[in-house]
Amino acid sequence: MCVLIVDMINLTKLETSDPQCDFQQFSLSAAVSNAALPFESQAFEQHKHLNLEIQENISYTGISDQIKQLVGIFIDNVIKYSDENGEIRVTLSQTRDKKTLKFYNTGKGIKSKEREKIFQRFYRSDSSCTRMMGGYGLGLLIAQSIVNTHKIKIQVESKYEKWICFTLTF
Repeated sequence: MCVLIVDMINLTKLETSDPQCDFQQFSLSAAVSNAALPFESQAFEQHKHLNLEIQENISYTGISDQIKQLVGIFIDNVIKYSDENGEIRVTLSQTRDKKTLKFYNTGKGIKSKEREKIFQRFYRSDSSCTRMMGGYGLGLLIAQSIVNTHKIKIQVESKYEKWICFTLTF
């Protein structure tokens, strides 16, 4: 229950603050790498394959802690919902001024009719497998709030029962 309270407080802060004054330039490459590091052992222990492909020297102007939280939310989700011995990929690249961050996994994926719902408050897929995973259905809502604050474009692609890919474009 404590996690729920912390998540609700964080969400309220995100929704009520004016973050533009807190924007600073930082290394997006380092932020993504540092946020991903704790998940490497988690993936290994669950017999899942986490591959990081992070282009170096990519900088970004925003709130570093929020971007790290965003990365953590997505990595946690793609690990949690990947299949056994599943493949998980996190890629960060830049072409000209466009930065692209992708989170991919093999696993259940998501039905097309549920793609918009996954960012809603407390939304949970109805399957018993999802209920067993824990959580309160706030992670992707918090991620959506961070995406909105930073004016990041997000796209969800999936082949149900095969894979899902979240693409963030900065």
